[in-house]
Amino acid sequence: MTMAIQKKSKTPSVLNKLASLTTIRDIDLFELSFLKSLTELLKIRELSMYKLNQSRSLCRLITYTIDTSHTTHKQKISESQEIHITEIEIPPHIKLAQDWINSTNKPYTRFNQSLYLVVYPIIGAKGVMGFLSLEVPEKLTETEELVITSLLSISQNFHSLLEGNQKDKLTGLLNRKTLEDNINKIQTLLVKLEHLQPNEVLDAEEFKGETEDKFWLAVIDIDNFKHINDNFGHVFGDEVLLLLAHVMQKSFRSSDLLFRFGGEEFIVIIRAQHKEDAEQLLERFRCTIEAYKFPQISKVTISIGVTNINSEFAIPSNIVGRADKALYYAKEQGKNQLHFYEALVESGHLTEKIEIGSIELF
Repeated sequence: MTMAIQKKSKTPSVLNKLASLTTIRDIDLFELSFLKSLTELLKIRELSMYKLNQSRSLCRLITYTIDTSHTTHKQKISESQEIHITEIEIPPHIKLAQDWINSTNKPYTRFNQSLYLVVYPIIGAKGVMGFLSLEVPEKLTETEELVITSLLSISQNFHSLLEGNQKDKLTGLLNRKTLEDNINKIQTLLVKLEHLQPNEVLDAEEFKGETEDKFWLAVIDIDNFKHINDNFGHVFGDEVLLLLAHVMQKSFRSSDLLFRFGGEEFIVIIRAQHKEDAEQLLERFRCTIEAYKFPQISKVTISIGVTNINSEFAIPSNIVGRADKALYYAKEQGKNQLHFYEALVESGHLTEKIEIGSIELF
């Protein structure tokens, strides 16, 4: 395969790709667009990104593939982005690449079965956050290597800016201002799924999961947090927030969205086919926090209120408000509990109100 990239002809193309990438404000979409841009610039079929998790023992795999087939009249190009939402074990070849990169500070190259495997590190604010992997039939030229390293460097800086804008400074979870956008995207997806025709599929870029999946929003509140601040001080209060966020990241899946909503309040958006699946995840987290030994404070508990996000239009504040009502009920019943808004309405413990008009969440 010939992948000769002429500097004069490719420079405008690279600049155009960069200009296009820097208009994106969503991290997931940015990563997919970055992979797509590189496959187009290098004229290769597939690129993979391995993103390390917090423990750096597992990773999330994102693969962008372009398949080309010929018909009698024209060439057909189809795109597919395979998103492995559940975390996977780091593959052996990535572990080898990781060791090589750590010891030499250079990209990893290996020739195997007529293909060259090339792995580049992806650098984040806390060092190597993942790896970019590609297989090619011929060695990369110096110009091709320059395209990859340059695009990686610039994209890494922009990715850091996106993360800084979307992450809570203390806990590293998604921040409050990203919540509304995520809820709106979920509702748009649910409307599309509702009107999906037989044998019709959504673009992988906008859909990552089973069509039967539902979305559940949970508001999590630390019980007696004012007591913790008053009796142990704000330094220990912040430590509780940090440790709780750490346990959240270990307890939930990479497909779940984790937010610090403000103060001692957190939000999780879970994707699951059944209410029981969401309940099991959240109840396990509640029990994990109850059993966790927090320094000095020892025991901390949480109360959780949950609601379903459905295709019926509701502004984000109303959706969060439903979960809040279930949370308040949990507090009134003694705290350290989990309740679903819809179940409380069905049982008569809460009365559902039809809200007219809209209230801005932010």
